[in-house]
Amino acid sequence: MTALRRARRRGSGRMRGAAAAAGLALALAWLPAPSLATPAAPAAAAAAEVITVDTGQQSGPMKKPGLGSLFGVSSQPDTPAALADQSENLLAQHASRDGDTSYPTSTESVAGGLAGTGVRMIARYNDLMGGWPYVWKGLDDWLGKVDSATRSIQHYRSQVYAVAPFNEPDDKLGTSPSSPFMTDSQVQGATYDAKVDWLWTQTVRRIRAIDPTIRVMGPNYEHYNPWEAADRQPRMQAFLVNAMNTGTVPDVIGWHSLGPSPGDVPACLTSYYRPLEKQLGLPGAPKPVVVEEYGPGSGDFEGVPGTMVKHWAEFARYGVDAAAMGTYTNVGLLGNTLRRAASGQLQPNAGWHFMNWYRQMQGAQLAVSRWDTRHYQAADGVASWDSASRSATLLVGGENTDLDVRMLGLAARGLGSQVRVRVDDAHWTSDPNAADRTVERAGDPQSGGYTVLDKTMTLDGSGNLTVPLRRMQQYDGYRVTVSPAAAPAAYPTKYEAEQAHWTDAVPHTGSDTALASGDGYVGGIDHPDSSLAFAVRVPAAGIYTMAVRYANGTTSSAAHTVTVDGLSEQPVTYPPTGGWLDTEPDVVYTRLSLNAGAHTVTLGKGAGYAEVDYIDVRPDTHRYEAEYAAVTDAKISAFKWNGFPDYVGRIDQPDSGVDFAVQAPAAGTYRFTVGYANGTASAAAHQVLVNGSPQATMAYQPTGSWFDTSAQDRDEARSSVQVTLNEGVNHISLRKADGYAELDWGLLTPT
Repeated sequence: MTALRRARRRGSGRMRGAAAAAGLALALAWLPAPSLATPAAPAAAAAAEVITVDTGQQSGPMKKPGLGSLFGVSSQPDTPAALADQSENLLAQHASRDGDTSYPTSTESVAGGLAGTGVRMIARYNDLMGGWPYVWKGLDDWLGKVDSATRSIQHYRSQVYAVAPFNEPDDKLGTSPSSPFMTDSQVQGATYDAKVDWLWTQTVRRIRAIDPTIRVMGPNYEHYNPWEAADRQPRMQAFLVNAMNTGTVPDVIGWHSLGPSPGDVPACLTSYYRPLEKQLGLPGAPKPVVVEEYGPGSGDFEGVPGTMVKHWAEFARYGVDAAAMGTYTNVGLLGNTLRRAASGQLQPNAGWHFMNWYRQMQGAQLAVSRWDTRHYQAADGVASWDSASRSATLLVGGENTDLDVRMLGLAARGLGSQVRVRVDDAHWTSDPNAADRTVERAGDPQSGGYTVLDKTMTLDGSGNLTVPLRRMQQYDGYRVTVSPAAAPAAYPTKYEAEQAHWTDAVPHTGSDTALASGDGYVGGIDHPDSSLAFAVRVPAAGIYTMAVRYANGTTSSAAHTVTVDGLSEQPVTYPPTGGWLDTEPDVVYTRLSLNAGAHTVTLGKGAGYAEVDYIDVRPDTHRYEAEYAAVTDAKISAFKWNGFPDYVGRIDQPDSGVDFAVQAPAAGTYRFTVGYANGTASAAAHQVLVNGSPQATMAYQPTGSWFDTSAQDRDEARSSVQVTLNEGVNHISLRKADGYAELDWGLLTPT
């Protein structure tokens, strides 16, 4: 088997039987036609799923529902307004009393920072009550707060999308017969729902007495899946009937969709809510529908591209006007799409870039058909046709799968027989060595997406095109752009294998390169002297992430040795892909330690066999967060106003400690820096152990406060030590020594 594989990799062609040739010819009949200039796409794998985009089926300008978040902007941390403007169109924020900026996610606190942006806010009045569930303090108290909040929003009226008097009123005001809400004789009604509807009427009248034209949204139920409980549709009907009878019909209909299925909203809309509008003759119907909180608190949703896009697709497909993801963790981080970089500044992660791609899409919304409409967790997408640039764009994701994107009607759009096809990947990073590997906890800050493919392709005889996406990752988000034929863009961090210096290897630039990112790829890296040498230039010294697009068609993991200017670094490992680069490419990531300037990065023959398409070398953005490390006899806590666990305190006992699993590209000395707080008046220290052996002492000077104050991490300080590490994974443990200190994060840099 080894000899056969080597023979196949060494030759410039492939050994194919008659059956394989017949299968390829059949597949090519519906794929782009081959040409001398541009190879046709290879035969699709039998298991490939299909997403169909019909460029001739357009449904008006894009609304981009789903580009929103609950409490996504905050004054602490101070969310960058420019980043909000480029990724969000809607925020659901706490309403506040006139002049009250004490709570950092209130509309009053964030309105100034959002001035001049295109972001609009839903002002949630129910949060004025305080507590959870809400604490009812009497009718006069409530109506006074409503009046004050309505006066408050007049200062930033143009920034308000709507006011939402209630939040989850189906159960959050106190349903117990003995609750203050139920026993308040001023609130009329014999049942809980009747009291809520009566209070709705009084509240809306107070709002409109101050501002008759502000849009009001309701009822904002937490649960409106009528097929799950018999009382939910009657409750919605009673609410609407009361609103009609009292002249308080909401301008916008809102509810929450917090289940795991993206299909819940379509089912509610098409089978329950829209028919109810018609049945009642609701004035102003059909009403705009806003899903003010969407998405499950499942640990793999907030800000995660591949999970978000499945919800966006259903919202767009069924005409939802706007939606904001429910953010139960990091407030102020634009729906979990920002992260602290090494500098301490908030920077975008892959989720932000994916939302930014959606925000940038222009033109008409296109019909997108999924491969299996019965499977709501299948890959899905949203698409647009921009007549100005004559380009079709699809955002897609949501499964670990091979996917064929079928673009219909491209020739009818005037694109010609050849088109430029670009595929970008918003890669959701993860730290495989972290103790807490919850998906939402990942997502390093990134400079942008990875361009997987940028090349010319040929339409088939019907004017259609199939773009194959191979080994799509469930949590990544992908952008497919088809535009008039043009040269590919320049990518400064990306280095094509076919343009590298190869030794005793086989460059492929023929008919088997349709899945290659550029003009080809390199195989046959099979011999002791086989290698690929890339001329890489970086702007500054540091640790860099190297992405390698590869294929390993064997059943065992393979590896290449890695040297930088002749010095050994950790090998890059290639899991099996199920095929070679003509059918099943994939991407792996590793780290390099580089000085500023030019370098030769060489991949050499290691274990097994792998082909290489390109490498992409970017600054490593990974910070080792203390709360995701292995914590012993200490407490993981959240910053004030922040639902995410964000630091480790109470490192106070003899056995207390925090163990960071860090990745060293090569053996040698590194600097390990931590962000800390020491709220005492005296210096403190931790003992630093590397792989179980004491190496240094980390000193902590007083910082004046702890992390549980309103300043959160604004006043944190840094301390660092030099450590000697082995190549690969090392454990740096900080153990209780003298005094007291809290830890926020750790950072590894070359000395």
